[in-house]
Amino acid sequence: RMLGEFMRQYPRVELQVDETNRRVDVIGEGLDLALRVRPPPLQDSDLVLRTLAERRQCLVAAPELLQRMGRPGGPMDLSGWPSLDMGGAQEAHRWVLFGPDAVRAEVRHRPRLVTQSMLALRDAALLGAGVVQLPSMFIREDLRSGALAQVLPGWEPRREIIHAVYASRRGQLPAVRALLDHLAQQFKALQEE
Repeated sequence: RMLGEFMRQYPRVELQVDETNRRVDVIGEGLDLALRVRPPPLQDSDLVLRTLAERRQCLVAAPELLQRMGRPGGPMDLSGWPSLDMGGAQEAHRWVLFGPDAVRAEVRHRPRLVTQSMLALRDAALLGAGVVQLPSMFIREDLRSGALAQVLPGWEPRREIIHAVYASRRGQLPAVRALLDHLAQQFKALQEE
């Protein structure tokens, strides 16, 4: 939506977007910028970094699944629940959660669905297929409507930083600068809601 709004505002600008979870080489691949989401601290590099927002995440499930399984008393109760996860099939799957008084809990789980698609994970969770960790801003409307519910209120994964990286401010195209400013405004508005 942010990109569509930018394109409406700047009808002569053309965007070419590559959506990937791999770490791209901004300079080597000739990219104007890359958007990344990483937990702090952010790595130092030769690139310019502009922080856009802090991303909270939460464990969610369809209310029907919560009703069927019963509300968990704590993180470790989730180890036997049906789950969904982002990543690769061969990876070990775990949720690292922080709760009251900064207590840390690590929950290992065996997901029924593993994918790189947040949209597929969200859709499966909406249908009651399992518990999933997703960014709060991505499922904001589902939480508001009650289509998804937080599984463990008071417990959440570590926050991450949404940021843009680019080679240099010098010689930056005006359209790239305008896009960065637009994204910064849009993410700020999202956080204020």
